[in-house]
Amino acid sequence: MPFIGIASKINDSNFIKNGIIKNATLNKFEIININLKSVQNVKNIKFDTIVINENIEELLEHSKYLEDIISKSKYLVINSDIKNNLDWLKNSKTNVITYGFNAKATITISSVKEENTMLCIQRSFKNIDEKIIEEQEINIKLEKNNINKLYNVLVIFAILGIYGEKLKKI
Repeated sequence: MPFIGIASKINDSNFIKNGIIKNATLNKFEIININLKSVQNVKNIKFDTIVINENIEELLEHSKYLEDIISKSKYLVINSDIKNNLDWLKNSKTNVITYGFNAKATITISSVKEENTMLCIQRSFKNIDEKIIEEQEINIKLEKNNINKLYNVLVIFAILGIYGEKLKKI
């Protein structure tokens, strides 16, 4: 059972959690929101994947635990459109997967048309089974009210991809 930690606003974290659970068929995920109040309580959990969906400078400033939690995880999925100072992560063995709307993100959106969205993997990465996820474009069907949650859709896609799952519909 993969443990996923999400540093995000609670409504974004819940959207991501629900999207992962709806699409997961091979794994049973345990997903925990990480914030200023909970970071102390989750300091001893070894997360397989950490998602950083907001600026975590304040969290890192108030808690050394988050840095330790991140450095022990196998994967770090991070929003590359948010300027986080993660220089301390350079010597880590954590696999970093970035997402966002900039040209350097590992996973980005290449086009949006009503209910169809094209996700683009711009740099290949290895999943949990050491299989390489190649550069490609993938069509995802979105419900109308989810078009405003594209960052969260990128996170859901990344996590499902890491664990060999497919994003069917969100």
